[in-house]
This record gives sequence, structure tokens and C-alpha cells, in this order.
Amino acid sequence: MSLLKGLKKSIKKWKKQYYNSYIYYSYYHSKIDEKAVYVQSRGGDDLTGNMLRMVEELSTGKYGDYKIYLFAKKGTVAKIKELEKNYNLKIHKITTSKITATKYLECAKYILTDGGIMNRYVKREGQIFVDTWHGTPLKVMGVENVPEEHHIANVQHPFMCSDYLIYPNDYMKEKMLKAYMIDKIYPGKILLEGYPRNSVFFDKKRKEELKSKFNISDKEIFVYMPTYRGVFYERKDQEQKDIVAEYLREIDESLTDNQILYAKLHPNNHKKINFKKFKHIKAFPKGYETYDILNMANCLITDYSSVFFDYANTKEKIIIFNYDEEEYLKDRELYFPLSELPFPKVQTVEDLIREMNSPKNYDDSEFLEKYCTYDRANSTEYLCKHIFNGEKVCKEEEIQNDKKNILIYGGSMKNNGITSALLNLLQNVDTEKHNFFLSFRPWEEYVKKNHEEIYKSIPEGIQIFPLRTRLKPTYSEKKLLNELKDYDKKIEYPEKLKRLFKRELQRYYYNAPFDMVIDFDGYGLEQTLLFSYYKQKSAIWVHSNMVREMELRGNQSETALKEAYSNHDIIGVVSPALIEPTSKISGRKDNIKVVHNFNNADKIKSDAEKDIFIDKDTLINTNNPEGIEGVLNSKGKKFITIGRFSLEKGHERLLCAFDEFCDDYPDTQLIIIGGMGGYYPKTKRIRKVLKHWKNVTLVKAIPNPMPILKRCDLFILSSFYEGWPVVIMESATLELPVVSTIIPGLEWIENSNGYLVENSKEGILQGMYDYMEGKVKPMQIDSDKYNEIAKNEFYSILE
Repeated sequence: MSLLKGLKKSIKKWKKQYYNSYIYYSYYHSKIDEKAVYVQSRGGDDLTGNMLRMVEELSTGKYGDYKIYLFAKKGTVAKIKELEKNYNLKIHKITTSKITATKYLECAKYILTDGGIMNRYVKREGQIFVDTWHGTPLKVMGVENVPEEHHIANVQHPFMCSDYLIYPNDYMKEKMLKAYMIDKIYPGKILLEGYPRNSVFFDKKRKEELKSKFNISDKEIFVYMPTYRGVFYERKDQEQKDIVAEYLREIDESLTDNQILYAKLHPNNHKKINFKKFKHIKAFPKGYETYDILNMANCLITDYSSVFFDYANTKEKIIIFNYDEEEYLKDRELYFPLSELPFPKVQTVEDLIREMNSPKNYDDSEFLEKYCTYDRANSTEYLCKHIFNGEKVCKEEEIQNDKKNILIYGGSMKNNGITSALLNLLQNVDTEKHNFFLSFRPWEEYVKKNHEEIYKSIPEGIQIFPLRTRLKPTYSEKKLLNELKDYDKKIEYPEKLKRLFKRELQRYYYNAPFDMVIDFDGYGLEQTLLFSYYKQKSAIWVHSNMVREMELRGNQSETALKEAYSNHDIIGVVSPALIEPTSKISGRKDNIKVVHNFNNADKIKSDAEKDIFIDKDTLINTNNPEGIEGVLNSKGKKFITIGRFSLEKGHERLLCAFDEFCDDYPDTQLIIIGGMGGYYPKTKRIRKVLKHWKNVTLVKAIPNPMPILKRCDLFILSSFYEGWPVVIMESATLELPVVSTIIPGLEWIENSNGYLVENSKEGILQGMYDYMEGKVKPMQIDSDKYNEIAKNEFYSILE
């Protein structure tokens, strides 16, 4: 079975690479078809709303003979065929194949979408991309929607590709640009124009024609359109369907023969209601655009759906049926409370029926002015004239920004020294002077599990701009990448990989106005190379002696590092001692600058005052029955080290030295805290064979180690080599005595009252004895003076 699974996995990977090869061959070799329009509605799940109305307008032929290519999932094709007939749509091709769709997408002159787009899409020069989105938001969006904040790249990518973003009111423009953090860098044009789908609400003739067609001209018509429950990736479809079905049963019994209620669940709710058991309630007629049916209504019943913003154009009655508001708001916040809406709100069927049978008795003039500002009868025509004919008939705006935009890439954002250094940097940058954007890999399991904590740790004023997906290499590019990742193999840098990384930069950041990108992580091979080809100024940070990393850990490709270091305009090393080994790799020193890590003393002290917090990922290996508190409350001295469970941290020799030390001081405790690293299992095994193993506590993946660090007596840095260990700054801030092995570049430790010992087990052991003899004093550091130096170094590279 495992062999079969492995084979299936390999075939799946091969298919993806073949897919990429096919698409990107087309991308490089096919001409853009000036008469092709690619359309994607709701990710291929529908042809509705703004997209249908744009296709309908283009089908008139008033703008030229365009070929419309539509991507639709297999289950949607029959519905689209009906729409084609009912709206006289002239669709050149409907494809259910993502491969074929992406080929059309890459070659079309015009691209229309109401939200998403294929993540393999690489925008090309000359293409015109239009994103209408799909509704004025009541529910918080993007980074403001905490459960889904880490998915914002799925929306940022198509937004940043867009030449035109369309908004029917200024409120929506402001909320959407801010929620997806593009309000400072969106490179295209904003069209303040009515939504194409809302034009129908000004068409009274169409309303009467459809009512006559459905033989309901003499009926009072209601429409019920609730939004989905839960969050997008964890919806409560079945639960909501069951509740709504029961409410509809009660409503059905209260309606008269002169009344009809059309009901429709949100498109994201994939469960179906059985309408056959109702007398007065019907499903929306098939083959017609949703708002055509809504336009027939005398009254809309909804809840937290954005549909009421659109329907308000009719000036008919709207009822908010918020029966579960308290429960709903546990999953999703709103931009403003429902109490601010002029519409009546009801929570029971009895009150709902009463409102349905009462005339409209509220003033919605202010609401219409604010939220229906640009809606009008001919919005679709004006948009098509503006976009396809180049006639400036819509209100057009552009983002105004006179600051430099700096993108900083932080890798996986794991709880380690590099992430701590990055957050310290972001805490100290001047967001009044420059706009700073933080990028990382949102698909990492760590990010998915800990996104709330990660996002909370990002200082206010820093924009979020994650990568959308992993690299999309072709078959031959993937083969070359694999050869490069064989760290034992010495090869020349494959020139063909430049094609991959330059294409990926265009896919991620087409036309994004970043004045500089900084690869602060500096470790991941793919992203290290990716950012080295950025068209504007670029820099990469070096946090450690990468020559020793390759010798001791074998975790880097010298070929890749040399290519990256040579291409970047600046290599920022965190210690003067890293200049020599870094230049040994790159073959140059002219682009190397020392940029020290910041020390966030206030946060360190604040974190140290918090209670010890152990989360679901924390592992504590101790013999004390009272856990870490028992260890800290024991009578002996407490020694501590903090650093990933990795070979270069020297934990094995620290443990051996400590074991000897305990022969003379048997009450002493040693705590080793590590956030990551593959040596945790081995460290546990080493601990177990020690004579004094009960005196050793191992802690893995604790969110905040500062409360433990503060309560210890001595910090020991046992590393073979380091760059600029943040944990030393943390220990110094908390005024702990520090013993460190002699490592090039760490001489400053001694100047700050730290204690340096020989870089060996014997040296570490001697440091312990010297501490007990009173020779090791608490460290002292002037954080303000130090940070001023670090700040000047950092800003010097941005000029």
C-alpha cells in the first residue's frame, strides 16, 4: 500500500510539472490574442453577477468581435448553457480543463474575474486584467478576518495583477484596499462605477417581463438570501441548511396564496433544500441570473449578506432576519453593527411575518447615498466603453504614494532566533518614512497552525504580503532544482534556472512597486535565489557562518549561495566576523555591509513578566513531578541555554560538561530550550544516559521562553559558531550572567561584562566553575545606544 501511495504521489508531482511545462511553453512562445477575453466567475463555479453582465454586454458586438473564453467546472456547464440561451451570450469556448483554461488565460488580451484567478497565472505585458470582486463587504475581510487572515495572498495576487479594480462606493474601496493591504501599493487604476449586476435594478421593464414570463404578475414576491455560516474553509453547510429548511417550513405555513417567497442559499453553501414540500416557497428559477429574480421582489429578506447593499437600489423594503447574530459573530466580525442599518431586524418567524405584511416605514436615503453611490442603469456599458474602447467615461483614481516601499521576506516565521531578530527589526523601523511589507510562506504547516500568534506579533503599521504558492517549475526546471539541492554534489549553476526565478517573480509581484526587497531569512534555497533576481534593489541577510554551516550541517548549496550573494546588491551580515566567510562564498566584499540585529528591550522585559505559557506544541522532558515550575523552584542553581536543537549549538558537549559539574554541585539544574531542529530526539537520548540526567530539563517549542530565562541564574552559549545570537541580547537585557564559548565576532560579549571561555567542552565546564566562584557577573548593555547604531546601519542600505 505504501509503495502504491508513493507511486501515486510521484505521478501527481510529474503531472504538475508537465502541466507547468505545457503552460509556460505557451507563455513564452504564444502571441497575445488581441480579440480574446478570458472570464472566470466565482473560481469556475458559476457565471453570474458582474461577470455575466459583462459577457452579456460584450456579446452585443458594440465593442468589436471579441472571442470569450470561459472557465467552468464540469457541474456548472449545463447551467451556463441555459444562461447562454436566455441572455443571448456569445461565448466562444467553455472549458472545464484547468490546463486549457490557463493557456487561454495566458494568451488573452483581456481577463475578467470577480475574485480569484488560477495561481499559475503569470501576467504578461499588454494584458488588461479587470477584477470586479463580488460585493460590498459587511463582514470583515482579509487580514481583519482572523480565521482566514493567512489566506490573503489568494486575493492579493489577482488584485495586484489588475489594471482595473471596480467599486460601486467609496466605503467598499477603502475597506477592500485596506483589508488586503494594497492601499499603498496597488499599481493599477480604480474605477468608481456601479456594479454591472446592479444595473438590472434600474430596469423596470425587465422586471415586469420576467414576472409575466413566470406568471406571477399578480403576486407579492419575497426573496430570502442568507449568507453562509462558519468561515470559508470550515463552513457549517449542513447545520445551516437544516435550520433554514425548518424556518422555511414555518414561513410557508404563514404565507397567503397571493404571496411567493423565492429562497436561495449562498453559493458557498453546497447543501440543497428540498423545495417540493413547500406550497408558497420556491427555489430560484434555473437559467436566470440571480439579480434578475431578486429584481422581481417587493421585499428582500437577508441577514449578514452583502446583497442588501445592492438591492437597496430598488428602494423596496429590506428585512434583516438575524436569528443567530450572537452565534454568527463568534465566527465572523462585521465592519459595523447591524443596528446602524435603517432596515427592520427580526429574530423570530412570527416577527418576520409581521414585517413582511407591513409597508416600508424607514428612511434609507443616507444609506443609498453612502453605499449605492455610483450604481446606475448603464454601468456595464460605461465600464465596457472605458476598458475596451479606451473612453474615459468612468470616475478613475490611482494610489498616491510618495514613500519607498520595502518588502522584507521572513521565511517560515518559525519561533526561532531569525524570526525574533526580524520582529525586533520591524518594531524599530519608521513607517512614517517608508512603507514596510512582510512576506513569508503561508503554506508552511507552522504558519497554518500558528497564524493568529504570528499576525499578533507583527507590529502595527507593517503590511502583510505573503507569497501565494510554492514555486511552479517545469519538468526540466524541477530536475535542475533537485540537482542543486543535492548539497554533496558540486555543480555549475544551471543558467536555465534564471528563467524559472524571473518568471516566478513576475507571477508573484507583477508590476508591484517595491523599491527594494530584503531576504531576511537567507536560508531557503528557492527564495534565496528568487529574490536575488528582483528587478529593483535587493539585499540578503546572513545570520551565521555559512561556510561552517555547510561543513558541519551540510544544509546549504555553495553553488546557490554564490549565485545569490553575487546577484544581490547588498549582503547584510549581522556581525563583522561574518564578512570573511561570506566573501569566501561570494568572491566579493564590495556588497557586504554589517547590519546588527536590534534589541527590543521593552518587549523582552514585558515578556519576562508574563506567566509561563505552555501550548499544544510544547514538549517538556523533565524528571520533576511539578514540571518546569518545579525545576525553577528547586533549591540549586539553574543554568539555561536557548537555541534550536541542532548540531552547531553544542548541546551534546554542554550536557557532558554539566554532567561532570554535577559531581561537585548535585543540586544544579540545566534547562535547554529549543524551538525547532532535528536534534531533539538525539538530545533526549544523550540526556537519558547521563549520570545526572534527572537534573536536565528539555523544552521544545515554547512560545515565550522569557519567563523561564528570567528566573534562571546563568545563561550558557555552548555553540561551535554563531552570527549574532539574539538570545545573548535577551539575557543581557534581563541582567543574567552569561558564559559563552569564544566565537569570532562575539568579542562584544566580554566588553558588556559577559564571560568568554575556550570553545570546547572543557571551556564550558570551566565557565560553570568560574560562575560558582563569583567570577561571572551579570551582563550590562546600553540598548538605546546599541539600537541607534543598528538603525543607522539598516537605513544606510535603503538609500
